[in-house]
Amino acid sequence: MPSFKDEHILIIAPGSQTTLAQLGLPESFTPAKFRFPTRMFPAEKKGEWEPLKIRQRVITVKKAVVNDSAAPKDSAAPPAGAVESNGAEKAQDTDMKDASDNGQQTVQQEDAQPETTYVEEEQVIYEEDPTSDEGAVYPIRGGAVVDWTCFFALLTHIYNTLSPPFHTPILLIAEPVWTARDRETLTQFIFEKFKTPAFCLMDSALAVCYAYGTANATIIDIGHEKADVTAVTDFIVSEHGRGIALHGCGGEAMTSRLFELLQPKGFTREMCEQLKKSSICEILPSGTPLPGRGQELEPPKALAPPGKGPDMGRNVGGGDIEDDEGIIDVASIVTGNTSEYLARREKERAEKEKAEKAASRKGHGGDSAAAAKLARLPNSKKEKAPFQFQEYKPIQTKDINGQAITQYVLHKRDIEVGTERFLAATSSDAKTGELGSYGILDTLAAQIHHTIHSVPDASKRSELWDSMIILGNGSKIRGFPQALVSTITQKYVLSPSGTIFTSEIPSALSTPLPTGGTNTPAQHINPSPLLHPAAHGVNPLLVAATHANAPVAPNHLNPNMNHSADPNASAYHRSTGHSQTPTSVKLLKPPEYFPEWKDQGSGGGSAAATAANNAASSGGAVTGVATSSNNIGMEEATFLGAQVAAKVIFVVDQGLSKGFLSRVEYNETGPTAIHDYLL
Repeated sequence: MPSFKDEHILIIAPGSQTTLAQLGLPESFTPAKFRFPTRMFPAEKKGEWEPLKIRQRVITVKKAVVNDSAAPKDSAAPPAGAVESNGAEKAQDTDMKDASDNGQQTVQQEDAQPETTYVEEEQVIYEEDPTSDEGAVYPIRGGAVVDWTCFFALLTHIYNTLSPPFHTPILLIAEPVWTARDRETLTQFIFEKFKTPAFCLMDSALAVCYAYGTANATIIDIGHEKADVTAVTDFIVSEHGRGIALHGCGGEAMTSRLFELLQPKGFTREMCEQLKKSSICEILPSGTPLPGRGQELEPPKALAPPGKGPDMGRNVGGGDIEDDEGIIDVASIVTGNTSEYLARREKERAEKEKAEKAASRKGHGGDSAAAAKLARLPNSKKEKAPFQFQEYKPIQTKDINGQAITQYVLHKRDIEVGTERFLAATSSDAKTGELGSYGILDTLAAQIHHTIHSVPDASKRSELWDSMIILGNGSKIRGFPQALVSTITQKYVLSPSGTIFTSEIPSALSTPLPTGGTNTPAQHINPSPLLHPAAHGVNPLLVAATHANAPVAPNHLNPNMNHSADPNASAYHRSTGHSQTPTSVKLLKPPEYFPEWKDQGSGGGSAAATAANNAASSGGAVTGVATSSNNIGMEEATFLGAQVAAKVIFVVDQGLSKGFLSRVEYNETGPTAIHDYLL
């Protein structure tokens, strides 16, 4: 088979709301060039679909009608009496004919001209409405394909829009919820409809690992209506304990929660959707008090976060914001974007000066400092904050023909929201009796714990806890990664340095002997697991649980001790580490060698990962670090991984490791062969 070219590779990543597509691989991988809404509209003919809404509009047009009733009727015969009188005057008329010939010809020409009248007539025209969603059919719901005919029409529309050449391989991202039958049906359609020479069906979680360049990771994909939790070890997706299509853990659930809280105040669902995407909507870590209140979002699960000492408030922050005036945060400059950090400080300084000038103009000199301080507060400390709501309002106008038409004009206005903007991830009041009082963060944390502990290789679990990747457009909400890491830390992380594990530590020294004149400690013949060398001042029960499979340490003071009946016992021993309970939770930082993806999004970007890791390591909660943005970033890392995989599979490998299904093999085996080539 001839090798494929970069510019001929077609990549499609279907989603519940948006389908990403791109033809060709650029030199430096970029976000998807085409974004298609995952919807189709029924056409007039049954079984056919249209990509846009087709509307019928009745217009009134003027139609020209020719009236022939005024023309002379030559076929009508004259009456009998008129014939005799005309005969008597025939000679006289003949003599005068030449004199009046010119005048009669002019009159006859004017009488022979037909009359034209204009009649108004109604006419039906068809026009496309690119902004309407009325009557749309979404073929994918919760990751699963619910309408195959519509889904095939969507793929055909994407293929025809990009218009690839004949020798074009196709790589398609598969959702975890797709069954084996779904994959076979899709494979058959791709080969029979598009006549592709090669087809690759790649798991979405594995594509994320290709994007981050890691062989082991825990993938948390927050979508529109669901969330997927997957553990990947050695580039192999672990199907044991995989969290597939967790209902009520996506972005739509957060919108519904905001709508439930703000509907009594007159908010519509569209307002709540734009509020969720704005910069003032934030997910606060568990235990963080709401601004203006003394209560907390959720009671803390432990006495203190792991590793948090009495000086944590001074080390992490949280003091008066005016104490930082004139101080540059070097850590933020090193770990983040310097230009963005300096621009943010300039914006805060401008807001402070504006507030001071406004207060001075009003003559309230005493309120100037308070107004400036309020303007400089972070979002998590403000009780109320405004956001800009945009909507299209209809306006009735007339066209050049005087016909009434409806046009839509963008209207913007500011809406102020209270502390409800911090409760998007909390449990819904309507579903408390059905699902309990667990919110989105608690549900995801429990599923992550179950997924990692279901991995058969226990030695990989510690690395999976330290290589978490949070992505998906549902995770773009501000503070979501930090809040999820904080929830996992409080629920499942054990800290060996915590004071609750250092009580009742047995001493290795015995009581001094009264005889012999010596104070030498008596060593135990067989040291028990309670005195394991790895027990660095921690609870012996914790050491016994985490080092149960470790070999007994040799006793150098008693070389005659029989360690084991099997001399090869230490040869095949492999320590599993702290596999039962994690000692740390970290987010994996995205790669730095893709400039088009760097520091654009907020969900899984480097700033969010750094903030979450700092909060987890210090035991505190760093809020307001990652900002929400409409730009495309690492929350769509699945498509970045698809580009990397397409380069490796189609260009570098060229089918040597069975990365794709060729058309020859499809003709021999059929669509079931896709299971042997599935990534």
